[in-house]
Amino acid sequence: MTVDRSQGARTERAARRERGESQRGEREAARAERAAAGAERAAIRRARTALRRGEQAPRLVGPHAGRIFHKLRLPSHMETTAQIAGIYPFVVDAGLSAPGMYIGRHVWSGDSFVFDVFELYRQQVIENPNFAVFGSVGSRKSSLLKTLISRGAAFGYQAAVPCDPKGEYTRLARRLGCEPTYIGPGLSTRLNPLDAPPRPPGMTDPDWARELKRARSALLSSLIETAKGVPLTPSEHTAVDLALDVVTRQITGASTERQAVPLLPHVLDAMTNPTDADCSGLPVTATELRDSSRDATLTLRRLTHGALGGLFDGPTTSPLDFDRPIAVLNLERVQGSDEMIALIMTCAQAWMEAALMRQDGVQRYVVYDECWRLMRFAGLVRRLSAQQKLARQWGCANAIVAHRISDLLSASPDSVEVAKGLLAETAIRILYKQASDQIPDTQRALDLTDVASDMLPRLDPGFALWLIGNRAFYVEHVVGDLEIPVVLNGSKMHGEIDNVNLFPEDVDPDLLDAYDQPDLDHDDRDVDPPDTGDGPDADQHAQYLDEHRASGYSAPPRYGPDGFTVDTPSSDEDGFTPGGVMDTFPYGPLSREI
Repeated sequence: MTVDRSQGARTERAARRERGESQRGEREAARAERAAAGAERAAIRRARTALRRGEQAPRLVGPHAGRIFHKLRLPSHMETTAQIAGIYPFVVDAGLSAPGMYIGRHVWSGDSFVFDVFELYRQQVIENPNFAVFGSVGSRKSSLLKTLISRGAAFGYQAAVPCDPKGEYTRLARRLGCEPTYIGPGLSTRLNPLDAPPRPPGMTDPDWARELKRARSALLSSLIETAKGVPLTPSEHTAVDLALDVVTRQITGASTERQAVPLLPHVLDAMTNPTDADCSGLPVTATELRDSSRDATLTLRRLTHGALGGLFDGPTTSPLDFDRPIAVLNLERVQGSDEMIALIMTCAQAWMEAALMRQDGVQRYVVYDECWRLMRFAGLVRRLSAQQKLARQWGCANAIVAHRISDLLSASPDSVEVAKGLLAETAIRILYKQASDQIPDTQRALDLTDVASDMLPRLDPGFALWLIGNRAFYVEHVVGDLEIPVVLNGSKMHGEIDNVNLFPEDVDPDLLDAYDQPDLDHDDRDVDPPDTGDGPDADQHAQYLDEHRASGYSAPPRYGPDGFTVDTPSSDEDGFTPGGVMDTFPYGPLSREI
């Protein structure tokens, strides 16, 4: 056997030669690196010495003036925006260019976030002024609405809350110098839904009579339809119109000034007992009309003597004033009956629409809080949708407030599409924290990205994702120290007594008017409470004040010494006026849980 040793020797020598060349290259590279580092250190020492001596830095010469050593050539690279965002993580939206009220901090950029829905519409950033707010319980969505209203008052914006089922806007109303309208079982307040709205200027008597009849007929039909749950038949519409004509004496040709103001019990009597003379111009007899409209008549009777008994069965005692900075209908006494709240909402919407139709140049926020209560009433949903479509004409921004998207999708079967349209007709969506099981529905309804959907379950209270048009902003809502008593919404959870809505009938309007006086005597606080009458409520009320005075408490003079406190101002604090809101807001951090 022959072994070729020469071939193996040549291979071994070639390997040793390659290893030697590699080692020499490494030594040369290390030597060059040490030389470059030494040159850099020497240049730094020379520069520092020159700076200490006050000399100018040496002028760099050459084709590249010391900027680069050699041209950098890299191959081109293509990637998706989701991946390339990791290379440029600090590029965020600069914020809205339109001026507005201070809301809080834009978390992504650290800048202040300002917002004014009317200014955004004026600058064509959005197409309509409607917006929706969604958030789980405790996410502080109501705090945002209250601060929007209070800060907007400084710019002349008014507000209307046609449904306040929890009585949480009472403090805000009193802060703005107004008193809510309380309605509910056991209260003496009466509101007549068939009151005549303000007459537009320049309208003739015949036109005003027709418009007044149309408005009353539409409202009464909506009430009956909401209570029945099905639309009215032509016979029932005819019976309603005929009863209104009889009660207002239009059927006898009375002039507009001599027409009577109808009441629901009077309309019920006219529908129950129509006469042949009243039906002379109809193709049916009085008996046939009474039989064909029996369901509507019985429904109206249930409203007058049942659900709405003691609420809308008499002349108005405390009308809603939409010319004040804020109008609030307090429904805290109406609990456990969504139907009753829906019926009251139907009446409140009719009065509010009459005020909105006036060309008074006032811009208003209209807040529909706890909107989930209204979704199963088709007539109310359609009326709310119509108001959204007329928002630009009426100069109002409708705010729909709910806990989750599924609240809108829980509408009655015949109004599901209309409820979906409520969301489609909003240009701004504000999303607070959502439960994990609500994320799929929210993502589909709002067409959210995966990144936005992942944020929603992890949002802290007060943080929200603002979707304005095609842009998104991550905002921390900041509440000032003076606003905390207004937005406070859980005092009972802190072991405190919430007496804001306990005794609304005892509030003295003269004491409320003193709220706007800047020369209040802050030393005269320990004044005995006014006599609230006899009974356990009065004794409990007086005992409550005595106990708190003994612990250093004194009722603030802006609401008088009757215990109806909204906040406790310091001894050197001047009176509050809506016009001075922006001068007194210290937009500081939260001092307690809201």
